[in-house]
Amino acid sequence: MTRIRQNSINHSGFTLIELVIVLIVMSIVAVFIASRASTSGNELIAEADTLKSSLRYAQTRAMNDSVPWGIHIPDASSYVLYRNNEVDTNQMLPGEKTGAAQPHTLPSTVTITSRTGTTYNFDEWGRPVNTGIPPVPLATAQTITLSEGVATASITITPNTGYIP
Repeated sequence: MTRIRQNSINHSGFTLIELVIVLIVMSIVAVFIASRASTSGNELIAEADTLKSSLRYAQTRAMNDSVPWGIHIPDASSYVLYRNNEVDTNQMLPGEKTGAAQPHTLPSTVTITSRTGTTYNFDEWGRPVNTGIPPVPLATAQTITLSEGVATASITITPNTGYIP
């Protein structure tokens, strides 16, 4: 008969303190890496979201009024609120400071790289329409592209519905 020793305990593996220390070090490294990667393109994302909000604002105003509202992009660095195919200096874009004059000017690092000189109008149903009289709903998607260096962001206006994802 073999005798089992009660004092023999297997001491292989890691202690709880060693595991906690490794997890803390890994967390610090992960936070550092994530913070370095997320800072690029913040202005581009913010300006794309601001332009989306402005388009949705014009769309909402058109649905509450009997005339088309829209956003006009005269150049690569700004856009302006349009009412009935004209600049409405009495109306401000959402998020603009009180007393801020039209147009909304983009930061120097962000530019609109497509569709400059275009007006995006909406009718009383919120549909994207042309600038003619009477306005006719557009049958193709409208895309606006913004860029900051090599990074780009696209905004698409869906035909017939005016949905802006």
